[in-house]
Order: sequence, then C-alpha cells, then structure tokens
Amino acid sequence: MRVNQIMSRNVVTVPVEATIAEAAELMKAHDIGFLPVVTGDIVVGVVTDRDLVVRGICERVSPYLTPVRAVMTATPVWCYDHDVLTDAADILAANRVRRLVVVDSSKNLVGLLSMDDLAAHMSSDRLLGDLLRQVAG
Repeated sequence: MRVNQIMSRNVVTVPVEATIAEAAELMKAHDIGFLPVVTGDIVVGVVTDRDLVVRGICERVSPYLTPVRAVMTATPVWCYDHDVLTDAADILAANRVRRLVVVDSSKNLVGLLSMDDLAAHMSSDRLLGDLLRQVAG
C-alpha cells in the first residue's frame, strides 16, 4: 500500500509570517495540533501545538507579535506520496516524529501522514509495534 492511498489530503497550512496566536487560532478552528509552515507554495517548516507552548508561551514571547517562524521546526520531515507505508514508517521512526509532510515528485505539498493513519492501515502488528516503540522511546 502507498502513502497516497491513506494520507490526509485536506492540509491546513500557516504562512511563515503569521503570528503564534494566528497559528493557535487555526489549530483551534480545525481541531488539529500540527501545521506545515509555508512561504508561497513551499513548506519551510512545521509547527505543533507543543511548539507554541514550549518554544513560545513558556519563553514568554508575545503570541500576538511573535512570528510562527520563531517557534517552528525549520527542517520538516517528509516522504513522497508514492512511498510504500513501510518506508514512511521507517522515516517516522528514524526521526522520532508522529507526522510526516507528504510531497509529490515535484516536492509540492499534497498531504500529511500520521502514526494514526499508519496504525489503521498497516498489516503487520510487529512493524507497527516497532514503530511505536521507536517514536515513543
């Protein structure tokens, strides 16, 4: 099975110049905790709800003045939409992340893949168990 068969296609993104508060509002409105950060059509980072708290609020920055680029992870972990699920699982485990940005062969953002997506579709309990241990541990 391939990533493009199970990935989430409706990706909410946040512009790199948006504030932390604007990113939080997007997360709340869409009930999500992860946003690719974009400049134009290019993914330049990712930000999670945890990033907003730990790198933003706990550092006492103003959420209404601080741009999301100040708290984002600038090296997004990604896979191709045509990758097989076991390859995507390996990428998740190697990078100890719970979500991947999914790009097409031109490296355009086309979706997101989460551990939950994999858990619902992977046929090997052993592979899934290994992935969960590596990401969580």
